[in-house]
Amino acid sequence: MVAGCVSDDDTAATLGGDAEESTLPSVTEPDATVDTDDATSPEPNESADGDGSSTTTEASTTTTMPLDPLQSLEVELVAEGFAQPIHVVAAPGTDNLYVVEREGVIRVVTDQGVADEPFLDLTDRLLSNSIEQGLLGLTFHPGFADNGRLYAYWTDLEGDSRLAEFTVPDPTDPLTADPDSERLILAVDQPAERHNAGMIQFGPNGFLYLALGDGGSGGSTAQDTSNLLGSIVRLDVDGAEGAGDGRAYGVPAGNPFGSEIWVYGLRNPWRFFIDAETELMYIGDVGQDRFEEINVVGLDGAGTNFGWIEMEGDRCFRSGCDLNAYTLPVLQYGRDDGCSVTGGVVYRGAAIPEFDGHYFFGDWCKGWVRSMRYDQATDAVEDQFDWTEELAEIGQVTSFGLDAGGELLTVNWDGQLHRVVAVR
Repeated sequence: MVAGCVSDDDTAATLGGDAEESTLPSVTEPDATVDTDDATSPEPNESADGDGSSTTTEASTTTTMPLDPLQSLEVELVAEGFAQPIHVVAAPGTDNLYVVEREGVIRVVTDQGVADEPFLDLTDRLLSNSIEQGLLGLTFHPGFADNGRLYAYWTDLEGDSRLAEFTVPDPTDPLTADPDSERLILAVDQPAERHNAGMIQFGPNGFLYLALGDGGSGGSTAQDTSNLLGSIVRLDVDGAEGAGDGRAYGVPAGNPFGSEIWVYGLRNPWRFFIDAETELMYIGDVGQDRFEEINVVGLDGAGTNFGWIEMEGDRCFRSGCDLNAYTLPVLQYGRDDGCSVTGGVVYRGAAIPEFDGHYFFGDWCKGWVRSMRYDQATDAVEDQFDWTEELAEIGQVTSFGLDAGGELLTVNWDGQLHRVVAVR
């Protein structure tokens, strides 16, 4: 069985037949090489020693191993037993995985399994009364292997948002972070308990990006550039000395309003992902009444306005809006398809090269997983696939992630961590 291909009208058709008839992507170049020391080479190299005797040297060969055709995708269980996991990330310089539990604990998964002791426990510092509150984001500094710095985003005891830095005592053995090393980076007042978003990630430019929802109190903040809500902010956490006003970060010169805001007009961008290869950010923005949307913007797109609350998807949410004033989503779907998009990741791993550059995402309400490829040259979405049947074991996905090798991971509300693998 291979995935259903999603057509332009968002209906799925099952693809049947042999692998050669499938519309799954394929690769034409071999993708794996194996070095082989062949002691029985038919023509070994011989050299004469000074005494007239000869020695035989073993020939070393490199064999190219092409992959079998891709038949489908499936999932394998990596670990389970987590409490409401909402994110999974890898840290530079290690193969460990770090699973974020909404109620305040970060757990480490090594090749030996889930560590007994938490990596970091913030349960005494946060509110998690609402499903949209709690510990919501985690990322590691690009120089983590040397400086041991990481960043967490959560709802504090007053119901406001807090972004802080922590360190690990020994970056070469990052099994525990120091809870007393907390250094506040950014605090944001929240008018209500919803739409806290929560994704944080470093871009290839070294800047830290943080998604903030509109606060769940009417949405007008998303068009107010004097307010950080409803935006993605961009911070230079290594440039605090240049801030000059006591802040723990610098404001990059390219930020369009002289503030932390980088792009705006978003409702609740629960998860975004920066693809370092193309320097594009993919944003899954949860809709209000009619549409869920995927927005794409280049890292050179400072000041982009995605339209909320004037627009939802490619339609006016308020009457009389000007479509030309906003950047429209590259993909949207309606309430028949789902009600809460879970923004995903762009795949760049080695195990499934057929899907290099494809974006995987899901819907919280309907429980499906889909993939698509965005063509930057044409500003068009192509190669859409619905993996609902093949990846049914994944369950209700709360977040996507990548391991140290770039392979696709998911966590679900039932407390499981899965890896997506190829069927050949």
